[in-house]
Amino acid sequence: MKKKIAKGTSEGAGTVVLGTYDGAIIGLRADTGAQIFGYAPHAGCVKAVSCSKSGRLASGGSDHSVRLFDLAKGVEIGELQEHDDTVCSLDFWGASSFVTGGVDGQVCIWRCSDWELLLKFRGHKSALVDLAVHPSGRMMASAGRDSSVRLWDLTRGTSAALVSSEDVFETIFWSPQGTRLAALSPKLLQVVDAQSGAVGSYRDPNSGGFLRVTLSAAMFLREGEVILGDAKGVLRVVAFKKGAGEQGELVEVCRLQDDEARVRIKSLARASEGGELKRGDSMTFALGTSSGRVEIWRFTAPAPSNAASADHFRRLRVVDTATRLTCMTFWHGDAHAARLTNPLEIDDDMDFEEGEEEELGEGDEEEEDDVAEAEASKAPRPRGARSPT
Repeated sequence: MKKKIAKGTSEGAGTVVLGTYDGAIIGLRADTGAQIFGYAPHAGCVKAVSCSKSGRLASGGSDHSVRLFDLAKGVEIGELQEHDDTVCSLDFWGASSFVTGGVDGQVCIWRCSDWELLLKFRGHKSALVDLAVHPSGRMMASAGRDSSVRLWDLTRGTSAALVSSEDVFETIFWSPQGTRLAALSPKLLQVVDAQSGAVGSYRDPNSGGFLRVTLSAAMFLREGEVILGDAKGVLRVVAFKKGAGEQGELVEVCRLQDDEARVRIKSLARASEGGELKRGDSMTFALGTSSGRVEIWRFTAPAPSNAASADHFRRLRVVDTATRLTCMTFWHGDAHAARLTNPLEIDDDMDFEEGEEEELGEGDEEEEDDVAEAEASKAPRPRGARSPT
């Protein structure tokens, strides 16, 4: 039986969950890097994973399905079938509700107590790319291939605002307190103040022509600071420039430790404890690369009036999983060793040290769905879920 570690007694405690190109999800202990479980629930690429504060895990895939798990118990709950195309985005809010978005442009809102479908509506004219529920649970933002960002009233499923853009944003996310909304495209980060409407933008100043740097992942550290990852494996922190006015400029304030073995950063995720950081508070986060490398970091917040510097970050450990990672989430709790219907063999030779990986070619990184088909689990579907027609 796995020994449970008390919260706060081990640096970097929690569970990191990875989704992969071959339909698998893998769970790692953040404090040691050891693999807890490996499981192939999807017959295709895993496109999104999300975890609630209570440890409910959901994964969405190119097989049009959502699979549900209980990390604390190590069991699969069931399957949701409502989308007609790839399920590309998921988000929990509170203990009661769950939202899914798909390439079919549809948004579905579910009740977690019995997984009843409460509301379904079209979010975008073309494919939906990403969605994010506001911390209050009353509002949601979504980004689509139609180059728009929409704000939704979740109580009614109606559009509250529409913002058009020249860019297609691949990622959209709220700050911990919900005061700012950030949207990331391969060449641009935009941060909008939810109260004043002030917009801050960041482009790599050295990116242009053949030297274009692709921004590939982002995450809020504090309300006014975002950590960015790019296709070259570079990590940088950007913040609003002081005295920049309403159309604030976002500027780079520091870069984190370089590593030649770090390739394209696919995902950044903070432990799902939430809350704003005060001076001296610490927060653990993880990054995942396209080659399956996972790094666990600790950020210790400076005073609110001071910008973060490289001295406020410490890399705790590196795990080379050798998987083709597509997405990632970070739960602050300790997952139970899985008792699942289709387990993967745990690799005892997994490399927990820093080391070289085979860098994927540019074509491999962009490949989405050309993967070996994995047998889907026959776990029962929760009430309210429908089988594919």
